[in-house]
Amino acid sequence: MQKILKPILLLMIGLVLCTLPMLGYYSMGESWYAALCQVKGLPIIALPMMIYTIFANGGWLAAMKYGTIMITTGICATQYRRLCTNYNPYITAFIATITTVFMEALDWSLNGMVKVELYGLAPIVMLTWSMSVIFSYFVDKLLNYMPKKKTIQEEIDKQQLVKNECIMRTSRAFKNLASEIKKMSGIDYDYNVSVEGIVSREIAQSACRGCENGQIQYLERAKINYLWYNKMLETREAMAVQFNEMAKLMENYTKPIYEEKRALFGMDDYIKHKLREQKIVARKIFINENSKGMLEVRLYAKKRKKSNIPADIIKSVISEAVGKKVRLSEECLLDVTEEYNEYVLFEEVNFMTISGTARQTKGSEDYSGDNFAVMSLDSGQTFMSICDGMGSGKRAKKYSEIVIDLLEKMIDSGFEESTILKLANSIMLTGNQWQEPATVDMALIDQYSGICQFLKLGAACTYIKRGNWVECIKSTSLPMGVLEEVDMETITKKLYDGDFVIMVSDGIVDALDCPDKEEAMGRIIMDIHTANPKQMAISVLSQALAKCKGVPEDDMTVICTGIWEKV
Repeated sequence: MQKILKPILLLMIGLVLCTLPMLGYYSMGESWYAALCQVKGLPIIALPMMIYTIFANGGWLAAMKYGTIMITTGICATQYRRLCTNYNPYITAFIATITTVFMEALDWSLNGMVKVELYGLAPIVMLTWSMSVIFSYFVDKLLNYMPKKKTIQEEIDKQQLVKNECIMRTSRAFKNLASEIKKMSGIDYDYNVSVEGIVSREIAQSACRGCENGQIQYLERAKINYLWYNKMLETREAMAVQFNEMAKLMENYTKPIYEEKRALFGMDDYIKHKLREQKIVARKIFINENSKGMLEVRLYAKKRKKSNIPADIIKSVISEAVGKKVRLSEECLLDVTEEYNEYVLFEEVNFMTISGTARQTKGSEDYSGDNFAVMSLDSGQTFMSICDGMGSGKRAKKYSEIVIDLLEKMIDSGFEESTILKLANSIMLTGNQWQEPATVDMALIDQYSGICQFLKLGAACTYIKRGNWVECIKSTSLPMGVLEEVDMETITKKLYDGDFVIMVSDGIVDALDCPDKEEAMGRIIMDIHTANPKQMAISVLSQALAKCKGVPEDDMTVICTGIWEKV
């Protein structure tokens, strides 16, 4: 309804202004027409009606003169809108003023007026310019005005949509956990056979062939182990079923983790209008505050023309609308296509991070038992983790891969840091048939505040480098998969512009032949003078390799992350 009523109102105001001459001129009418040029299609409808109104009040000469001014202004303003993405009312006012001055000066000259009297155009110029600017802002405000209040039903519907989105995200998280548990059928890939085959093979290799009693005793032990393994499989399957059932229950009973941003309630119509000006059609716009109190905007959008339209235009429009800088999710398309796609925007962070890694496999092994992950999360956090599977080789590699993959999925699903490690520990206890522990070193940098949270399970020291000062973050906790209650240490530190976080596996520290290895590694890091995280990681690894003469006795991994304030 408003799409019809607003143009009609603008048209009626224009007709009224065409009946009000100022100083004998119809400057009000032509200024209003210049302001209407920012509305697509409306100038074409208004032009004949406004010319006729001037004709009815001022005669055919006035109608011809001001009709010519309006037509010229409309053509120039239309071309300006096509060439420029952002409409500027001052440019349109300038076009209207120049056209008016030219036509009025021509009219005065044709009527034989002396040159001195041409200075009388000054009031007309000032009036046309000022009224064009004022009218342009008035038309823009009127078009973008929306009632602050919506019906109760509309508010309920919008809140329900937000709730449904949260439910689906949480539900997917539990389904991912269930899937991971089902996949954990053991990590000894050296035996690509059934459990029955493994039992038979071990009996053949270990039992005394000439001793019948010894073979029978070993067979009985193997049967017991096999029964326990089946029991563990049943437990794991039961856990998977429970997580799937929990995912289903979340669809009905979960509490929403988002709360609608009340101050921006009703802003979606304004954003749609501004995007339309940029040839972008948007729908289903949700403006929310996430669990950390930061702004989040979700919408579906497509372009109206075939030319290239970058997704950054959406970012610019939303930033201007909400009054805050926002950033596009890394999963969003770089360009707006002719099909509807989801675009997710988050409040811009205050810090940026850059990471570099370096690693070296144990001298005699083809596979590294260390695995690592570095992720930039949509929540405005940088996630870093190193998992060191006990031992080395292919089996340790597969085990640490499972742990890292599990941590990545859960952190990306929005779980709390402490909850992630507790769940992962429980899953590894039930899902690991070999009952082998693994050290986990995890760090989360909040790019809004610069706060870094370190969580350690039996991991080596982590270092913070700030200028010529190095701090060591130690841990005395046990690895993951040892105790039912996870032995976790959590340390929080504030990072500043130019700081570096260096995470290492125990193979790096163990390569140092000295009493206080942690302190020695701190001195090595302090002596590295580079602002490049990749080069810093390579330098740490190189010096550790030099200490063991290039033949590491354990897998080595280094993650270096630098943090800087965004300008």
